[in-house]
Amino acid sequence: MTNSLQYPSYFDCVADILGHSSAPLSVDVLVEEVKSQRPTGKGVRSAVYQALGKLYQAVPVAPGTFGWLSSLLKGQTFRHPLNNFEVQRGNLLMDELEHAIFFPAFFQDHQPDERIVHLHLMGGPTIEVHAAVDQETWALRLGKEFIAWVDEAGGSAHDDLLIHVLDAVSAEYSMRLQPREGRQEGEIQERSLFLARSAEAIVAGDRKSRSAMPVWELAAALIGRGVYADPTPPDDMHFVLHEQSSLRLQDDVGYSPASRDLLRRERRDRQSGRARSGGEQPPRQAAEESGWTGGFLGQERSGSFVGGRADDPGFWDAVEDNVADFSDMETEQCEGYQAYLAEFELMMPEEDPLSHMDYHLLEAELETLVGLEQEFGYLMPEQEERKQALAARLYINPDIFYGGDWDESDYDQPDYDGPPFWDN
Repeated sequence: MTNSLQYPSYFDCVADILGHSSAPLSVDVLVEEVKSQRPTGKGVRSAVYQALGKLYQAVPVAPGTFGWLSSLLKGQTFRHPLNNFEVQRGNLLMDELEHAIFFPAFFQDHQPDERIVHLHLMGGPTIEVHAAVDQETWALRLGKEFIAWVDEAGGSAHDDLLIHVLDAVSAEYSMRLQPREGRQEGEIQERSLFLARSAEAIVAGDRKSRSAMPVWELAAALIGRGVYADPTPPDDMHFVLHEQSSLRLQDDVGYSPASRDLLRRERRDRQSGRARSGGEQPPRQAAEESGWTGGFLGQERSGSFVGGRADDPGFWDAVEDNVADFSDMETEQCEGYQAYLAEFELMMPEEDPLSHMDYHLLEAELETLVGLEQEFGYLMPEQEERKQALAARLYINPDIFYGGDWDESDYDQPDYDGPPFWDN
Protein backbone atom coordinates (compact mmCIF):
# COMPACT_ATOMS: atom_id res chain seq x y z
CA MET A 1 0.00 0.00 0.00
CA THR A 2 1.41 3.38 -1.01
CA ASN A 3 2.31 5.62 1.87
CA SER A 4 0.34 8.75 1.00
CA LEU A 5 1.64 10.73 3.97
CA GLN A 6 4.05 12.29 1.49
CA TYR A 7 1.14 14.04 -0.25
CA PRO A 8 -0.42 17.33 0.92
CA SER A 9 -3.93 17.27 2.40
CA TYR A 10 -6.91 18.48 0.39
CA PHE A 11 -7.10 21.47 2.72
CA ASP A 12 -3.48 22.44 1.98
CA CYS A 13 -3.90 21.80 -1.75
CA VAL A 14 -6.91 24.09 -2.11
CA ALA A 15 -5.31 26.80 0.03
CA ASP A 16 -2.12 26.67 -2.02
CA ILE A 17 -3.91 26.70 -5.39
CA LEU A 18 -6.26 29.58 -4.57
CA GLY A 19 -3.58 31.47 -2.65
CA HIS A 20 -1.29 31.50 -5.68
CA SER A 21 -4.00 32.37 -8.19
CA SER A 22 -4.45 36.02 -9.11
CA ALA A 23 -7.96 35.31 -10.43
CA PRO A 24 -10.94 33.35 -9.05
CA LEU A 25 -11.19 29.67 -9.99
CA SER A 26 -14.15 27.39 -10.58
CA VAL A 27 -14.58 24.23 -8.53
CA ASP A 28 -13.96 22.21 -11.68
CA VAL A 29 -10.57 23.86 -12.15
CA LEU A 30 -9.75 23.37 -8.47
CA VAL A 31 -10.56 19.67 -8.71
CA GLU A 32 -8.21 19.26 -11.68
CA GLU A 33 -5.46 21.22 -9.94
CA VAL A 34 -5.82 19.09 -6.81
CA LYS A 35 -5.54 15.95 -8.93
CA SER A 36 -2.17 17.21 -10.17
CA GLN A 37 -0.86 17.56 -6.62
CA ARG A 38 -1.97 14.31 -4.97
CA PRO A 39 -3.76 11.00 -5.61
CA THR A 40 -7.52 11.34 -5.51
CA GLY A 41 -10.57 9.10 -5.44
CA LYS A 42 -14.23 9.46 -6.29
CA GLY A 43 -14.74 11.80 -3.33
CA VAL A 44 -12.34 14.47 -4.59
CA ARG A 45 -15.09 16.97 -5.43
CA SER A 46 -16.72 16.76 -2.01
CA ALA A 47 -13.26 17.02 -0.41
CA VAL A 48 -12.61 20.24 -2.33
CA TYR A 49 -15.93 21.66 -1.14
CA GLN A 50 -15.05 20.67 2.42
CA ALA A 51 -11.74 22.48 2.15
CA LEU A 52 -13.42 25.60 0.72
CA GLY A 53 -15.85 25.57 3.65
CA LYS A 54 -12.96 25.61 6.12
CA LEU A 55 -10.90 28.33 4.42
CA TYR A 56 -11.89 31.85 5.45
CA GLN A 57 -10.02 33.44 2.54
CA ALA A 58 -11.82 31.21 0.00
CA VAL A 59 -14.57 33.65 -0.96
CA PRO A 60 -17.42 32.84 -3.38
CA VAL A 61 -17.57 35.35 -6.21
CA ALA A 62 -20.14 33.50 -8.35
CA PRO A 63 -21.93 30.13 -8.17
CA GLY A 64 -19.24 27.44 -8.10
CA THR A 65 -16.40 29.99 -8.34
CA PHE A 66 -14.07 31.11 -5.55
CA GLY A 67 -11.39 33.77 -5.15
CA TRP A 68 -8.73 34.31 -2.50
CA LEU A 69 -9.47 37.26 -0.22
CA SER A 70 -5.94 38.70 -0.34
CA SER A 71 -6.12 38.79 -4.15
CA LEU A 72 -9.72 40.03 -4.32
CA LEU A 73 -8.87 43.05 -2.15
CA LYS A 74 -6.51 44.56 -4.72
CA GLY A 75 -7.85 47.84 -6.10
CA GLN A 76 -10.80 48.12 -3.69
CA THR A 77 -11.44 51.26 -1.63
CA PHE A 78 -12.97 51.60 1.83
CA ARG A 79 -14.25 54.49 3.95
CA HIS A 80 -13.31 54.97 7.60
CA PRO A 81 -14.95 57.83 9.56
CA LEU A 82 -12.40 59.30 11.97
CA ASN A 83 -13.22 60.11 15.59
CA ASN A 84 -11.54 62.26 18.23
CA PHE A 85 -9.92 59.29 19.93
CA GLU A 86 -8.20 58.19 16.73
CA VAL A 87 -7.04 61.67 15.75
CA GLN A 88 -5.57 62.34 19.21
CA ARG A 89 -3.94 58.96 19.83
CA GLY A 90 -3.00 57.87 16.35
CA ASN A 91 -4.63 54.47 16.73
CA LEU A 92 -7.06 53.46 14.00
CA LEU A 93 -9.78 51.27 15.54
CA MET A 94 -10.70 48.42 13.21
CA ASP A 95 -14.09 46.81 12.79
CA GLU A 96 -14.36 43.33 11.28
CA LEU A 97 -14.30 44.63 7.70
CA GLU A 98 -11.16 46.69 8.25
CA HIS A 99 -9.50 43.84 10.13
CA ALA A 100 -10.10 41.65 7.08
CA ILE A 101 -8.70 44.38 4.82
CA PHE A 102 -5.40 44.80 6.63
CA PHE A 103 -5.04 41.26 8.00
CA PRO A 104 -6.83 38.89 5.57
CA ALA A 105 -5.53 35.76 7.33
CA PHE A 106 -6.70 36.77 10.81
CA PHE A 107 -10.18 35.25 10.76
CA GLN A 108 -8.91 31.81 9.71
CA ASP A 109 -8.09 31.07 13.35
CA HIS A 110 -8.64 34.47 15.04
CA GLN A 111 -5.01 34.53 16.10
CA PRO A 112 -2.78 37.63 15.81
CA ASP A 113 0.23 37.51 13.51
CA GLU A 114 3.38 39.55 12.93
CA ARG A 115 2.22 41.04 9.63
CA ILE A 116 3.59 44.53 8.98
CA VAL A 117 1.34 46.86 7.00
CA HIS A 118 2.85 49.51 4.73
CA LEU A 119 0.68 52.64 4.61
CA HIS A 120 1.36 55.33 2.01
CA LEU A 121 -0.16 58.53 3.40
CA MET A 122 -1.08 60.78 0.47
CA GLY A 123 1.17 63.84 0.54
CA GLY A 124 2.95 62.42 3.56
CA PRO A 125 5.28 59.64 4.67
CA THR A 126 5.01 55.88 4.23
CA ILE A 127 4.73 54.23 7.62
CA GLU A 128 5.03 50.63 8.74
CA VAL A 129 2.47 49.56 11.33
CA HIS A 130 1.15 46.47 13.05
CA ALA A 131 -2.00 45.43 14.90
CA ALA A 132 -2.46 46.20 18.58
CA VAL A 133 -5.29 46.06 21.10
CA ASP A 134 -6.61 49.43 22.26
CA GLN A 135 -9.72 49.90 24.39
CA GLU A 136 -10.39 46.16 24.02
CA THR A 137 -10.56 46.61 20.25
CA TRP A 138 -8.08 45.68 17.54
CA ALA A 139 -6.40 48.76 16.12
CA LEU A 140 -3.66 49.88 13.77
CA ARG A 141 -1.04 51.74 15.79
CA LEU A 142 -0.23 54.58 13.39
CA GLY A 143 1.55 56.83 15.89
CA LYS A 144 2.83 60.39 15.79
CA GLU A 145 3.48 60.46 12.05
CA PHE A 146 -0.19 59.84 11.36
CA ILE A 147 -1.27 62.49 13.92
CA ALA A 148 1.07 65.03 12.30
CA TRP A 149 -0.16 64.10 8.82
CA VAL A 150 -3.81 64.63 9.79
CA ASP A 151 -2.97 67.94 11.47
CA GLU A 152 -0.93 69.21 8.52
CA ALA A 153 -3.78 68.33 6.14
CA GLY A 154 -6.24 70.22 8.34
CA GLY A 155 -8.13 67.06 9.16
CA SER A 156 -10.30 66.48 12.20
CA ALA A 157 -12.77 64.09 13.72
CA HIS A 158 -15.75 63.36 11.46
CA ASP A 159 -13.62 63.60 8.33
CA ASP A 160 -13.25 60.38 6.36
CA LEU A 161 -10.19 58.27 5.68
CA LEU A 162 -10.27 56.61 2.27
CA ILE A 163 -8.27 53.38 2.38
CA HIS A 164 -7.15 52.00 -0.98
CA VAL A 165 -5.69 48.51 -1.30
CA LEU A 166 -2.63 48.60 -3.54
CA ASP A 167 -1.67 44.97 -2.91
CA ALA A 168 -2.95 43.08 0.13
CA VAL A 169 -0.62 40.14 -0.55
CA SER A 170 2.43 42.37 0.00
CA ALA A 171 0.55 44.50 2.59
CA GLU A 172 0.70 47.74 0.57
CA TYR A 173 -2.08 50.30 1.19
CA SER A 174 -2.64 54.00 0.64
CA MET A 175 -4.69 56.50 2.64
CA ARG A 176 -6.08 59.92 1.92
CA LEU A 177 -8.27 62.32 3.87
CA GLN A 178 -11.66 63.42 2.62
CA PRO A 179 -13.07 66.41 4.54
CA ARG A 180 -16.67 66.15 5.66
CA GLU A 181 -17.67 68.97 3.33
CA GLY A 182 -16.04 67.17 0.38
CA ARG A 183 -18.27 64.10 0.58
CA GLN A 184 -20.12 63.21 -2.65
CA GLU A 185 -23.38 62.46 -0.87
CA GLY A 186 -25.29 61.26 -3.92
CA GLU A 187 -22.63 58.77 -4.97
CA ILE A 188 -22.05 57.61 -1.40
CA GLN A 189 -25.77 57.05 -0.92
CA GLU A 190 -25.93 55.00 -4.11
CA ARG A 191 -22.98 52.83 -3.04
CA SER A 192 -24.45 52.45 0.46
CA LEU A 193 -27.75 51.20 -0.92
CA PHE A 194 -25.84 48.72 -3.08
CA LEU A 195 -24.01 47.54 0.04
CA ALA A 196 -27.29 47.11 1.94
CA ARG A 197 -29.00 45.16 -0.86
CA SER A 198 -25.92 42.98 -1.42
CA ALA A 199 -25.68 42.15 2.29
CA GLU A 200 -29.36 41.20 2.44
CA ALA A 201 -28.94 38.86 -0.54
CA ILE A 202 -25.81 37.27 0.94
CA VAL A 203 -27.44 36.62 4.32
CA ALA A 204 -30.63 35.33 2.67
CA GLY A 205 -28.57 32.89 0.62
CA ASP A 206 -26.50 31.64 3.56
CA ARG A 207 -27.12 27.88 3.67
CA LYS A 208 -25.32 27.09 6.92
CA SER A 209 -27.40 26.15 9.95
CA ARG A 210 -26.87 29.09 12.29
CA SER A 211 -28.89 31.92 13.75
CA ALA A 212 -26.78 34.68 12.18
CA MET A 213 -24.00 35.09 9.61
CA PRO A 214 -20.75 36.13 11.34
CA VAL A 215 -19.76 39.69 10.53
CA TRP A 216 -16.31 38.71 9.26
CA GLU A 217 -17.82 36.21 6.79
CA LEU A 218 -20.31 38.80 5.56
CA ALA A 219 -17.46 41.31 5.16
CA ALA A 220 -15.46 38.86 3.03
CA ALA A 221 -18.52 38.05 0.92
CA LEU A 222 -19.14 41.77 0.28
CA ILE A 223 -15.54 42.14 -0.87
CA GLY A 224 -16.01 39.11 -3.12
CA ARG A 225 -19.04 40.74 -4.73
CA GLY A 226 -17.03 43.86 -5.55
CA VAL A 227 -19.09 46.14 -3.33
CA TYR A 228 -15.96 48.21 -2.69
CA ALA A 229 -14.58 48.16 -6.23
CA ASP A 230 -15.89 51.66 -6.99
CA PRO A 231 -13.54 54.61 -6.29
CA THR A 232 -16.31 56.13 -4.13
CA PRO A 233 -16.85 53.69 -1.27
CA PRO A 234 -20.06 53.41 0.77
CA ASP A 235 -20.43 54.58 4.34
CA ASP A 236 -19.39 52.55 7.40
CA MET A 237 -20.64 48.96 6.98
CA HIS A 238 -22.36 48.63 10.36
CA PHE A 239 -24.01 52.03 10.02
CA VAL A 240 -25.35 51.23 6.55
CA LEU A 241 -26.66 47.80 7.54
CA HIS A 242 -28.54 49.20 10.52
CA GLU A 243 -29.90 52.26 8.74
CA GLN A 244 -30.54 51.01 5.22
CA SER A 245 -31.12 47.26 5.39
CA SER A 246 -33.49 44.78 7.00
CA LEU A 247 -30.54 43.09 8.77
CA ARG A 248 -29.73 43.48 12.45
CA LEU A 249 -26.66 42.55 14.46
CA GLN A 250 -27.22 39.62 16.84
CA ASP A 251 -25.17 39.56 20.07
CA ASP A 252 -22.40 41.62 18.44
CA VAL A 253 -21.41 38.57 16.39
CA GLY A 254 -23.45 38.21 13.21
CA TYR A 255 -26.27 39.55 11.05
CA SER A 256 -29.71 38.07 10.44
CA PRO A 257 -32.96 39.45 8.99
CA ALA A 258 -34.93 41.54 11.47
CA SER A 259 -38.50 40.72 12.35
CA ARG A 260 -41.35 42.73 10.91
CA ASP A 261 -42.29 43.96 14.39
CA LEU A 262 -38.76 45.21 15.09
CA LEU A 263 -38.60 47.16 11.84
CA ARG A 264 -41.99 48.73 12.56
CA ARG A 265 -40.98 49.62 16.10
CA GLU A 266 -37.73 51.19 14.94
CA ARG A 267 -39.53 53.24 12.35
CA ARG A 268 -42.08 54.47 14.90
CA ASP A 269 -39.26 55.43 17.28
CA ARG A 270 -37.46 57.26 14.51
CA GLN A 271 -40.58 59.17 13.50
CA SER A 272 -41.35 60.14 17.11
CA GLY A 273 -37.76 61.33 17.50
CA ARG A 274 -38.10 63.51 14.43
CA ALA A 275 -41.37 64.92 15.75
CA ARG A 276 -39.77 65.80 19.10
CA SER A 277 -36.85 67.53 17.38
CA GLY A 278 -39.13 69.41 15.00
CA GLY A 279 -37.90 67.80 11.80
CA GLU A 280 -35.27 65.50 10.35
CA GLN A 281 -32.64 64.24 12.80
CA PRO A 282 -28.95 63.95 12.03
CA PRO A 283 -28.23 60.33 11.08
CA ARG A 284 -26.11 59.67 14.18
CA GLN A 285 -28.87 60.78 16.53
CA ALA A 286 -31.53 58.88 14.59
CA ALA A 287 -29.48 55.72 14.62
CA GLU A 288 -28.64 55.92 18.32
CA GLU A 289 -32.28 56.48 19.26
CA SER A 290 -33.29 53.44 17.22
CA GLY A 291 -30.92 51.24 19.19
CA TRP A 292 -27.77 51.11 17.05
CA THR A 293 -24.82 50.07 19.22
CA GLY A 294 -21.98 50.20 16.75
CA GLY A 295 -21.52 46.50 16.06
CA PHE A 296 -17.81 47.05 16.42
CA LEU A 297 -16.19 43.81 17.54
CA GLY A 298 -18.43 44.03 20.57
CA GLN A 299 -17.54 47.69 21.19
CA GLU A 300 -19.18 50.95 20.20
CA ARG A 301 -16.89 53.18 18.18
CA SER A 302 -17.81 56.67 19.33
CA GLY A 303 -17.80 59.26 16.60
CA SER A 304 -18.44 56.75 13.83
CA PHE A 305 -21.39 58.77 12.59
CA VAL A 306 -20.73 61.81 10.49
CA GLY A 307 -23.05 64.74 9.96
CA GLY A 308 -24.74 64.44 6.60
CA ARG A 309 -24.60 60.64 6.40
CA ALA A 310 -27.05 59.03 4.03
CA ASP A 311 -30.49 59.66 5.52
CA ASP A 312 -32.70 59.61 2.47
CA PRO A 313 -36.38 60.07 3.42
CA GLY A 314 -37.29 58.14 0.27
CA PHE A 315 -35.58 55.08 1.67
CA TRP A 316 -37.85 55.05 4.72
CA ASP A 317 -40.90 55.51 2.50
CA ALA A 318 -39.78 52.34 0.71
CA VAL A 319 -39.32 50.57 4.03
CA GLU A 320 -42.86 51.57 5.05
CA ASP A 321 -44.21 49.97 1.88
CA ASN A 322 -42.13 46.83 2.22
CA VAL A 323 -42.54 46.29 5.94
CA ALA A 324 -46.30 45.90 5.52
CA ASP A 325 -45.53 42.44 4.20
CA PHE A 326 -42.05 41.49 5.32
CA SER A 327 -42.47 37.90 4.19
CA ASP A 328 -42.90 39.06 0.59
CA MET A 329 -39.74 41.17 0.84
CA GLU A 330 -37.84 38.23 2.31
CA THR A 331 -39.07 35.99 -0.53
CA GLU A 332 -37.95 38.46 -3.19
CA GLN A 333 -34.49 38.69 -1.61
CA CYS A 334 -34.01 34.92 -1.31
CA GLU A 335 -31.66 34.02 -4.15
CA GLY A 336 -32.16 30.28 -3.67
CA TYR A 337 -35.94 30.47 -3.97
CA GLN A 338 -35.78 32.89 -6.90
CA ALA A 339 -33.42 30.49 -8.73
CA TYR A 340 -35.90 27.67 -8.05
CA LEU A 341 -38.80 29.74 -9.41
CA ALA A 342 -36.85 30.55 -12.57
CA GLU A 343 -36.08 26.87 -13.21
CA PHE A 344 -39.64 25.80 -12.36
CA GLU A 345 -41.13 28.36 -14.74
CA LEU A 346 -38.87 27.04 -17.48
CA MET A 347 -39.49 23.33 -16.84
CA MET A 348 -43.10 23.21 -15.60
CA PRO A 349 -44.88 26.42 -16.64
CA GLU A 350 -48.36 24.88 -16.26
CA GLU A 351 -47.88 23.74 -12.64
CA ASP A 352 -47.88 25.60 -9.31
CA PRO A 353 -44.45 26.02 -7.65
CA LEU A 354 -43.68 25.34 -4.01
CA SER A 355 -44.25 28.18 -1.58
CA HIS A 356 -41.20 29.95 -0.15
CA MET A 357 -41.51 28.15 3.20
CA ASP A 358 -42.20 24.73 1.60
CA TYR A 359 -39.13 25.17 -0.60
CA HIS A 360 -36.88 25.78 2.42
CA LEU A 361 -38.49 22.91 4.35
CA LEU A 362 -37.57 20.46 1.59
CA GLU A 363 -34.19 22.11 1.16
CA ALA A 364 -33.48 21.47 4.84
CA GLU A 365 -34.42 17.80 4.39
CA LEU A 366 -32.03 17.53 1.45
CA GLU A 367 -29.24 19.16 3.46
CA THR A 368 -29.88 16.70 6.32
CA LEU A 369 -29.56 13.73 3.99
CA VAL A 370 -26.31 15.10 2.56
CA GLY A 371 -25.04 15.58 6.11
CA LEU A 372 -25.85 11.97 6.97
CA GLU A 373 -24.03 10.84 3.84
CA GLN A 374 -21.00 12.88 4.89
CA GLU A 375 -21.02 11.43 8.41
CA PHE A 376 -21.54 7.76 7.57
CA GLY A 377 -19.99 7.58 4.12
CA TYR A 378 -23.15 6.28 2.41
CA LEU A 379 -26.95 6.37 2.43
CA MET A 380 -29.44 3.51 2.41
CA PRO A 381 -31.04 2.96 -1.03
CA GLU A 382 -34.32 4.62 -0.04
CA GLN A 383 -32.44 7.57 1.44
CA GLU A 384 -30.33 7.95 -1.70
CA GLU A 385 -33.51 7.83 -3.80
CA ARG A 386 -35.12 10.49 -1.62
CA LYS A 387 -32.01 12.68 -1.87
CA GLN A 388 -32.00 12.50 -5.66
CA ALA A 389 -35.75 13.15 -5.82
CA LEU A 390 -35.43 16.25 -3.64
CA ALA A 391 -32.46 17.52 -5.65
CA ALA A 392 -34.43 17.11 -8.88
CA ARG A 393 -37.56 18.73 -7.46
CA LEU A 394 -35.69 21.74 -6.03
CA TYR A 395 -33.21 22.05 -8.93
CA ILE A 396 -30.35 21.91 -6.43
CA ASN A 397 -26.98 20.25 -6.91
CA PRO A 398 -26.39 18.44 -3.56
CA ASP A 399 -22.68 19.31 -3.83
CA ILE A 400 -23.45 22.82 -2.57
CA PHE A 401 -24.07 21.42 0.90
CA TYR A 402 -20.54 20.08 1.24
CA GLY A 403 -18.67 22.47 3.51
CA GLY A 404 -19.40 21.44 7.10
CA ASP A 405 -17.51 22.08 10.27
CA TRP A 406 -14.85 19.39 10.22
CA ASP A 407 -11.64 19.84 12.11
CA GLU A 408 -8.64 20.50 9.91
CA SER A 409 -7.25 17.15 11.06
CA ASP A 410 -9.98 15.48 8.99
CA TYR A 411 -8.14 16.62 5.88
CA ASP A 412 -4.89 15.14 7.06
CA GLN A 413 -6.09 11.55 6.84
CA PRO A 414 -3.58 10.06 4.38
CA ASP A 415 -6.04 7.88 2.50
CA TYR A 416 -8.95 10.32 2.40
CA ASP A 417 -10.94 9.92 -0.82
CA GLY A 418 -14.39 10.99 0.30
CA PRO A 419 -16.47 12.08 3.27
CA PRO A 420 -15.10 10.70 6.54
CA PHE A 421 -16.67 7.79 8.38
CA TRP A 422 -16.90 7.68 12.14
CA ASP A 423 -17.39 4.23 13.60
CA ASN A 424 -20.35 4.85 15.87
